[in-house]
Amino acid sequence: MEAWQWIPVILAGASALYVTGLIVWGVFDVLREDRLDQLARALWVLLLFVLPVFGILAWLYAKPRIVGAPTTIRLKKTL
Repeated sequence: MEAWQWIPVILAGASALYVTGLIVWGVFDVLREDRLDQLARALWVLLLFVLPVFGILAWLYAKPRIVGAPTTIRLKKTL
């Protein structure tokens, strides 16, 4: 194999490692969430494994709504 042919192999390996890391982080984050019942946790984990990239994006979008955290940042006034 030529040296330039290793570039796509390295990029594919890095992408696979990144997606795998995202899946592992997403599964632990879903399982750590206290406000989800067992069925919801199982469905989120299933979504993360079936559609990994879409599942991570969906979890990042839905998590603030599940937790009830404000979506905006407010600055505190100090005198």
